[in-house]
Amino acid sequence: MKQRTPGRVFIPIIMISIIAIIMMVTPIGFDMSTGFFGFFTNTWNHFVETYSSGMAIGIVVIALIMLLIINAINKVVESQKFKGLSPEQQQQYVVMSKQNYFSRLINSGRYRQTDEEEEAIILDHGFDGIKELDNALPQWWLAMFYMGIVFMVVYVLAYSFTDFAHPEIEYEEYNSKQQALVDKWIEENDITIEGAKNKYLDPQAIEEGKKTFESLCATCHTANGGGGIGPNLTDDFWVNKVQDSLFYNIYDIVYNGSPKNPQMRPFGKKGELTGLAIEKVASYVYYMNQDLPTVSANEGGAAPQGEMIPAWAKDGGSTAPAPSATGNTTENAEPVKKDSAQ
Repeated sequence: MKQRTPGRVFIPIIMISIIAIIMMVTPIGFDMSTGFFGFFTNTWNHFVETYSSGMAIGIVVIALIMLLIINAINKVVESQKFKGLSPEQQQQYVVMSKQNYFSRLINSGRYRQTDEEEEAIILDHGFDGIKELDNALPQWWLAMFYMGIVFMVVYVLAYSFTDFAHPEIEYEEYNSKQQALVDKWIEENDITIEGAKNKYLDPQAIEEGKKTFESLCATCHTANGGGGIGPNLTDDFWVNKVQDSLFYNIYDIVYNGSPKNPQMRPFGKKGELTGLAIEKVASYVYYMNQDLPTVSANEGGAAPQGEMIPAWAKDGGSTAPAPSATGNTTENAEPVKKDSAQ
């Protein structure tokens, strides 16, 4: 007769499992912390949020009552089976029951039968002289196996009928929360054209503006600003003039798009770039136009487009070539406007 798992052991284990399962299928409504200690913080917050519901508490209470009833029934069954044992078996059972449960559990995993016991459990089939023993599996192994089955069933049901473990739903929820944080930060920290400053003398701002330019603007204007589908940003000719200052002109076009060419989309209005990012891009284009050499047509640059604006020219426009066309097929950071005060 096998020893019964005492109620003081299986009831807490099953209750903890039930509590965890209920938490597992309950959506998280708080911002999760990161890092090692964040795991404990998140677990506690999830527990509090889950069991602030009366339904969850009711399920746990009912489960506890059912387990107590099952434990009482097991005691009755154990008593009836004990009466059917021989006096020697009863004595052996009593001795074993006095041993610590966890010690007995650990020993069951490394217990080796005597030769006589081994002979009794040898199966009647074999191969090439190799015999097989009908060993009982360790209780801890069986417990893990059955708990794995329960977890699998709960997981599949939760995945199929709840929002738990759906990668797309989890992504959407996480993305929505992160986007809300970004929107809040932009609302509190972002700038408009009135608050923008030309940072073409700031190496860090220029480097960040260059990265944005190369990822978004270089497709049409090329990496060196010489132009391709879009106009040349290194010469003194500009398709659009919507501001009196070169820097603010660049900022305006990047934010609002080109009034003369729909291919130059409004990165700011569409929310693709924040005002702070446009400030850095505009500073980089200003720096590229004013401090770097002009990329001529002979060097692979686009022919001049638009009109030459002397106030924005590197040398006041005294040596600027004549424009070949007034049309433009710009894509990204378009008109730049120089402002000596920036």
